[in-house]
Amino acid sequence: MENMVKLVILFRTGRHSAEFYNHYNAFLMKLEELPGLRRKAVSNVFGAMGGLVPYSHIVEATFDSREALQEALTSSAGVEAGQLLLRFAGPDALALYMDTLEAAFGEEPPASAT
Repeated sequence: MENMVKLVILFRTGRHSAEFYNHYNAFLMKLEELPGLRRKAVSNVFGAMGGLVPYSHIVEATFDSREALQEALTSSAGVEAGQLLLRFAGPDALALYMDTLEAAFGEEPPASAT
């Protein structure tokens, strides 16, 4: 099991123009510049229980600690990414900060060096 901290951004479902996707892709690339970023996951939502899909896209950025997340968000790349997000998505993006305990199943453990 692994303890980590995640920034999760939920993008509300709506009409997304080509301009939205241009900015969205630029935002995704800017996230990769965040110091301390361990992993980035991008999901496109295709369905939900009950049929109502309130979010169309979910972006997860993983860090080692709350301090690492704070450092990333206050870095120049973090400030630029935040400003970009506000410009193109505004209230249609919901950012969540979370402590996460993650376990992987079905993976072979790494071989020990002897």
